[in-house]
Amino acid sequence: MRNNARRLIGFLLAGICAGSALVHAEPQLYETGPSEESSYVRFVNATEQDVAVISSQGTAKVELTAQAERRASRFFPVKSGSKLSATIQSNNRKIPVEVVGSPWEYITIAIVPSGHGRVKTMLVRETPSDFNAMRSSLALFNLDAKCGAAVMQGGAKNVTILDKVQPFSVQRRLVNPVKLSATVACTGRSGGVAVDLSQLQAGERYSVFLLTLKNTQHTFFVRD
Repeated sequence: MRNNARRLIGFLLAGICAGSALVHAEPQLYETGPSEESSYVRFVNATEQDVAVISSQGTAKVELTAQAERRASRFFPVKSGSKLSATIQSNNRKIPVEVVGSPWEYITIAIVPSGHGRVKTMLVRETPSDFNAMRSSLALFNLDAKCGAAVMQGGAKNVTILDKVQPFSVQRRLVNPVKLSATVACTGRSGGVAVDLSQLQAGERYSVFLLTLKNTQHTFFVRD
């Protein structure tokens, strides 16, 4: 998986970031050189089948399964302002995707059901505005088109951590690096879905995703 991710990044950046430094699977602040600004792109599979992200420059691909954290790719660094092109393959169908990022923007390309076994892509854009090496950065991504407002509650007192997250949007905040179990729910609906993030680490970024498949809500999280 790591080698495929590296190959994909190399193909995606070919012709875009000519002369850039060696690309790693994990984002580096100066991936395209100290004089250039970067943006970061990842792919998330929010469907019930496996999908593949194929480079537009060759045969490199990243496989995304329908199993928890293996649904999400790593962030791929790209030169901001340049077009990233790729193809999503699912059930022998292929759909193109193109995206242009702003400086230091983090873009999540969500692959979601589109009916009759088809899929489509939705973009969730995020520009981090703060960082604290002593705290953890926690985000909630609402990938449920029918969830008008998602909320995350947790901790010893079951406090509201993030709320009013609209469909295909994200909210993020800094929290203490503690062991955290939470519940994600939709405002106005009964019940919720538990997510156990275990021990959060100071200075790290985490993303929790909410999605619905076959009328059943699911959550999973990844360390960015």
